[in-house]
Amino acid sequence: MASSASEKWAVVQYGHHGPATKVYRFQILLPNGTSTSLKLRDPGEEMPLPDFLHRIREELGDASAYGGQRRGIEWDGDVYLEDLLDRKIDKKVQFCDFVTKGTNILRLQDGEEFVRTYENMWDLTPPTELLQELPAEYSTESALADLVDNSLQALWSNGSKEIKLIRITVDGEKIVVFDTGRGMDGSEDNSISKWGTMGSSNHRVFRKQGIGGKAPYLVPFFGMFGYGGTIASMHLGRTAIVSSKTKESRKVFTLHLSREALLEKSSSKLSWKTAGGVRDPSEEELALSPHRSFTQVIQLS
Repeated sequence: MASSASEKWAVVQYGHHGPATKVYRFQILLPNGTSTSLKLRDPGEEMPLPDFLHRIREELGDASAYGGQRRGIEWDGDVYLEDLLDRKIDKKVQFCDFVTKGTNILRLQDGEEFVRTYENMWDLTPPTELLQELPAEYSTESALADLVDNSLQALWSNGSKEIKLIRITVDGEKIVVFDTGRGMDGSEDNSISKWGTMGSSNHRVFRKQGIGGKAPYLVPFFGMFGYGGTIASMHLGRTAIVSSKTKESRKVFTLHLSREALLEKSSSKLSWKTAGGVRDPSEEELALSPHRSFTQVIQLS
């Protein structure tokens, strides 16, 4: 123990580098249904809420950025923040509660109408070269197989005592695919945005256990390249809502896909940002997955 302590002291005493810079990244979900990002470099241990709110307002800039289509925020009202554990922050932001490796999601409340969906919450922009690989022929059967393949990959990582369920329901113009896999959240490594980002499969590490080997894998059309979700959903219908939860997270994260919106945004600078949100899990979802992780895709034509 003595030698370990002296070695540590030597690093502090004789090292040429100062203390590592701490950078905190936040995504702020605003009560008017928009969102903004905030990056703070070495903010200290805590920051009074008014100062933190001032930083948010600086990021937002002129309120005219809403284009007149969104209501203003009641900054002079009862404004506070909530984290994803529903903890209320109304006096000071304690930075020990947040991570520096990844993005911290906070909801800003102003006492007005509560919203569940936020514009531009997730960035689905794919690598340009992947768009050049998309085959011309793609059927409804192939699209559905890709969605099921996503679910099969998710189930592969379940423990032996965890339920492995895929439920597909078709009701008129709606298709719902539900699985009890490991789920996704808003973290850097397991973000739900990866479900919709081509080439960013969360399950690549498990694929080698199935492809070219034993069941349960299908032979996917797109999924084998890691971009089955978005293309399959947009082939099956005009809109899709993806909801997902991990065992560790209390909240369900949602991703909202719109064919028209993606086509419009991809025609210029290839920046695909889409709406999303957070909500509580439903009783039905928890009943279907006792281990409390799942992913559900609701496809609307």
